[in-house]
Amino acid sequence: MWTVGLAVSGNEFGATWDAYQTMSKEDVAVRREHAASKLYAAGAHYVVDSLADLPGVIAHINARLAQGERP
Repeated sequence: MWTVGLAVSGNEFGATWDAYQTMSKEDVAVRREHAASKLYAAGAHYVVDSLADLPGVIAHINARLAQGERP
């Protein structure tokens, strides 16, 4: 099974939507990197910011499956 982690809209980011909206770009970037590192370390094959990014990842996974790749 392929796994996808959510770096910004997931729990590892550590902020509410309201808090996110008031953060500086730098703070968002630091939190995103920290969350992504933890998600990859936990075994995620892909890490995206939010569910809005998922269709592209699913297309990529489907292409890999069509070529016979497996996780």
